Amino acid sequence: MKQQLNSAGLGPRLRRGFSLIEVLITILIFAIGMLGLAALQATSVRSNQSANFRTQATALGYMIIDRMRANSDAVLRGEYLAGLVAGNCAAAPPASPPQAAHDVAAWRQQLACQLPNGQGSISFPGGQVVVSISWNDERWSLIPSTPFELTTTL
Repeated sequence: MKQQLNSAGLGPRLRRGFSLIEVLITILIFAIGMLGLAALQATSVRSNQSANFRTQATALGYMIIDRMRANSDAVLRGEYLAGLVAGNCAAAPPASPPQAAHDVAAWRQQLACQLPNGQGSISFPGGQVVVSISWNDERWSLIPSTPFELTTTL
Protein backbone atom coordinates (compact mmCIF):
# COMPACT_ATOMS: atom_id res chain seq x y z
CA MET A 1 0.00 0.00 0.00
CA LYS A 2 1.29 3.37 -0.95
CA GLN A 3 1.44 6.18 1.64
CA GLN A 4 -0.12 9.48 0.61
CA LEU A 5 2.07 12.58 0.72
CA ASN A 6 0.82 16.12 1.04
CA SER A 7 2.00 19.02 -1.11
CA ALA A 8 5.02 19.64 1.19
CA GLY A 9 6.08 16.03 0.81
CA LEU A 10 5.41 15.14 4.47
CA GLY A 11 3.52 12.08 5.53
CA PRO A 12 0.69 12.06 8.11
CA ARG A 13 3.06 11.19 10.99
CA LEU A 14 5.40 14.12 10.38
CA ARG A 15 2.55 16.58 10.03
CA ARG A 16 1.30 15.87 13.57
CA GLY A 17 4.61 16.95 15.21
CA PHE A 18 4.94 20.04 13.06
CA SER A 19 1.95 21.68 14.76
CA LEU A 20 3.50 21.11 18.21
CA ILE A 21 6.73 22.78 17.14
CA GLU A 22 4.78 25.82 15.93
CA VAL A 23 3.05 26.11 19.31
CA LEU A 24 6.36 25.81 21.20
CA ILE A 25 7.98 28.51 19.07
CA THR A 26 4.96 30.77 19.58
CA ILE A 27 5.15 30.29 23.36
CA LEU A 28 8.89 31.06 23.29
CA ILE A 29 8.34 34.29 21.34
CA PHE A 30 5.50 35.27 23.68
CA ALA A 31 7.69 34.60 26.75
CA ILE A 32 10.50 36.75 25.38
CA GLY A 33 8.00 39.53 24.73
CA MET A 34 6.68 39.29 28.28
CA LEU A 35 10.22 39.45 29.68
CA GLY A 36 10.80 42.60 27.63
CA LEU A 37 7.58 44.08 28.96
CA ALA A 38 8.62 43.29 32.55
CA ALA A 39 12.01 44.96 31.99
CA LEU A 40 10.26 48.01 30.55
CA GLN A 41 7.96 48.19 33.60
CA ALA A 42 10.94 47.92 35.99
CA THR A 43 12.73 50.76 34.19
CA SER A 44 9.56 52.84 34.31
CA VAL A 45 9.19 52.37 38.08
CA ARG A 46 12.85 53.24 38.62
CA SER A 47 12.58 56.41 36.53
CA ASN A 48 9.35 57.40 38.26
CA GLN A 49 10.95 57.12 41.72
CA SER A 50 13.93 59.20 40.58
CA ALA A 51 11.58 61.85 39.23
CA ASN A 52 9.76 61.88 42.57
CA PHE A 53 13.06 62.49 44.42
CA ARG A 54 13.93 65.35 42.04
CA THR A 55 10.47 66.87 42.61
CA GLN A 56 10.95 66.66 46.39
CA ALA A 57 14.39 68.29 46.08
CA THR A 58 12.93 71.12 44.00
CA ALA A 59 10.14 71.74 46.50
CA LEU A 60 12.57 71.70 49.44
CA GLY A 61 14.93 74.09 47.64
CA TYR A 62 12.14 76.57 47.01
CA MET A 63 10.91 76.14 50.59
CA ILE A 64 14.19 77.31 52.14
CA ILE A 65 14.44 80.16 49.63
CA ASP A 66 10.91 81.31 50.56
CA ARG A 67 11.87 81.21 54.25
CA MET A 68 14.95 83.25 53.46
CA ARG A 69 12.87 85.84 51.59
CA ALA A 70 10.59 86.10 54.62
CA ASN A 71 13.59 86.68 56.92
CA SER A 72 15.81 88.85 54.71
CA ASP A 73 17.53 90.64 57.62
CA ALA A 74 18.99 87.32 58.82
CA VAL A 75 20.11 86.57 55.26
CA LEU A 76 22.05 89.85 55.15
CA ARG A 77 23.71 88.92 58.45
CA GLY A 78 24.72 85.55 56.97
CA GLU A 79 22.69 83.43 59.40
CA TYR A 80 21.43 81.14 56.63
CA LEU A 81 24.91 80.15 55.47
CA ALA A 82 25.03 76.35 55.79
CA GLY A 83 27.54 73.73 54.70
CA LEU A 84 26.72 70.36 53.17
CA VAL A 85 25.62 68.39 56.22
CA ALA A 86 23.11 65.58 56.58
CA GLY A 87 20.14 66.19 58.84
CA ASN A 88 18.50 63.86 61.30
CA CYS A 89 14.98 62.74 60.47
CA ALA A 90 14.17 61.83 64.08
CA ALA A 91 15.45 65.04 65.71
CA ALA A 92 13.09 67.99 66.03
CA PRO A 93 14.41 71.41 64.96
CA PRO A 94 15.12 73.89 67.76
CA ALA A 95 12.01 75.73 68.89
CA SER A 96 13.80 78.83 70.19
CA PRO A 97 15.16 81.78 68.21
CA PRO A 98 17.00 82.66 66.07
CA GLN A 99 14.54 81.98 63.29
CA ALA A 100 17.29 81.30 60.73
CA ALA A 101 18.74 78.44 62.81
CA HIS A 102 15.27 76.95 63.14
CA ASP A 103 14.62 77.27 59.39
CA VAL A 104 17.91 75.61 58.44
CA ALA A 105 17.45 72.80 61.00
CA ALA A 106 13.85 72.16 59.85
CA TRP A 107 15.00 72.18 56.22
CA ARG A 108 17.77 69.67 56.92
CA GLN A 109 15.33 67.47 58.83
CA GLN A 110 12.96 67.45 55.87
CA LEU A 111 15.84 66.67 53.51
CA ALA A 112 16.75 63.67 55.66
CA CYS A 113 13.14 62.48 55.89
CA GLN A 114 12.10 62.92 52.25
CA LEU A 115 15.30 62.02 50.36
CA PRO A 116 17.56 59.00 50.91
CA ASN A 117 20.72 60.37 52.58
CA GLY A 118 19.49 63.87 51.75
CA GLN A 119 21.99 66.68 52.39
CA GLY A 120 21.84 70.37 51.66
CA SER A 121 23.98 73.48 51.67
CA ILE A 122 23.33 77.19 51.25
CA SER A 123 25.94 79.62 49.94
CA PHE A 124 26.00 83.23 48.80
CA PRO A 125 28.49 83.70 45.93
CA GLY A 126 28.41 87.13 44.33
CA GLY A 127 25.09 88.37 45.68
CA GLN A 128 23.19 85.26 44.68
CA VAL A 129 21.79 82.44 46.76
CA VAL A 130 22.84 78.91 45.78
CA VAL A 131 20.94 76.05 47.39
CA SER A 132 22.60 72.68 46.74
CA ILE A 133 20.84 69.43 47.55
CA SER A 134 22.20 65.92 47.07
CA TRP A 135 20.81 62.46 47.78
CA ASN A 136 21.61 58.85 46.99
CA ASP A 137 19.53 57.43 44.20
CA GLU A 138 20.35 53.76 44.64
CA ARG A 139 18.11 52.71 41.78
CA TRP A 140 20.68 54.14 39.36
CA SER A 141 23.93 52.46 40.37
CA LEU A 142 26.04 54.47 37.92
CA ILE A 143 25.31 57.74 39.75
CA PRO A 144 25.86 57.18 43.50
CA SER A 145 24.89 60.73 44.52
CA THR A 146 22.40 62.89 42.65
CA PRO A 147 23.09 66.64 42.83
CA PHE A 148 20.52 69.40 42.48
CA GLU A 149 21.38 73.09 42.54
CA LEU A 150 19.05 76.06 42.66
CA THR A 151 20.41 79.57 42.10
CA THR A 152 18.41 82.75 42.68
CA THR A 153 18.65 86.31 43.95
CA LEU A 154 16.66 87.55 46.91
